[in-house]
Amino acid sequence: MVNKRLTLSDSPESSEKKDVNNRFKRFSTFWIGCILFVAFGLASFVLGIGFRKPVVSNIDEVNSKRRIMIKRNIDKSNAGARQKALLSFERVGSHFLNTAPAPDEKPEFVLPGSATQKKKAEGGSGITVPAGFPVVASDAPVDPAVMERGKATFAICSACHGLEGEGMYHLNKTGPPLAGSEWVTGPVANLIAIQFRGLSGPIEVNGETYNPVAPMAPLPLDNDSIAAVLTYIRNSFGNEASPVTPEQVEAMRGELGKPMLSPADLLPPTAAAGSN
Repeated sequence: MVNKRLTLSDSPESSEKKDVNNRFKRFSTFWIGCILFVAFGLASFVLGIGFRKPVVSNIDEVNSKRRIMIKRNIDKSNAGARQKALLSFERVGSHFLNTAPAPDEKPEFVLPGSATQKKKAEGGSGITVPAGFPVVASDAPVDPAVMERGKATFAICSACHGLEGEGMYHLNKTGPPLAGSEWVTGPVANLIAIQFRGLSGPIEVNGETYNPVAPMAPLPLDNDSIAAVLTYIRNSFGNEASPVTPEQVEAMRGELGKPMLSPADLLPPTAAAGSN
């Protein structure tokens, strides 16, 4: 066996030094590292875009988008409401165009200055009680249901006449009392005509002079409502009188549209029973 002598150049340490001093290996190692670094960075960037959630850093931008969305919803809702309103106006207009007017002799409403109103004014300002006006016995029973309905409607009248019919003496004496008033328990035709025409001018009630300026009452002008409230005031606040019937109200509808009444136009409180 031949013993080989190891030289210094053949030792492992010398091989490692040769590898370290190899320029090509150092160059390739550097660029391979750079390429791997760039590849890792690109991969991280792509994965980050795909999976990360957007971070909103500007709260004003969020509020602006929210306001735009709310405004869009409101505009959409308003557009629908306008369309519905237009359709409603169209239906109402068609109804009035296709509805026959009420006859002049018994109109539901008479417009001031209209031909019907002028024609009625030519007939004088006094109350006209038609022939065959219904008469109700003074001791006729009063329906409790009618009294309840009249009480509810009287809430409007109480603004001037007081909750207990005591009148409004302190308001320049413009609200005559109803309690104990001979005008209230007197002819029914007076009360019905006042509902249709209003009353203005000095009038004496219970020894005091009042100056009412009452236009046509702001009540539902159907016969039952007027009859109920008049029945209520004629049988409340200590008053006792015959009830008022819808037939009596209907008979007096010719007063609607005439000029406002003055106390001189009223029938005397002690008029005959034929006008009660």
